[in-house]
Amino acid sequence: MGLFRNSSDQPSEAFAADEQNRADGLAHRIGEITTTPGHPSTGSLPFYQDAYRDASTNAAAHTAQPRN
Repeated sequence: MGLFRNSSDQPSEAFAADEQNRADGLAHRIGEITTTPGHPSTGSLPFYQDAYRDASTNAAAHTAQPRN
């Protein structure tokens, strides 16, 4: 996913909302992992962080931006 492929691509608010929801869930999970000593998912933390960045980027890229 990521940024629009060309200038004819349009924002997708539904997709952006889904991705924001995914990012929020991942942020919550990352918080659980980082605040729990010996958490069983500690080794997977970089993957959760990458997924969070991906979801956040997708949400921002597919949200309509105000025009000046």
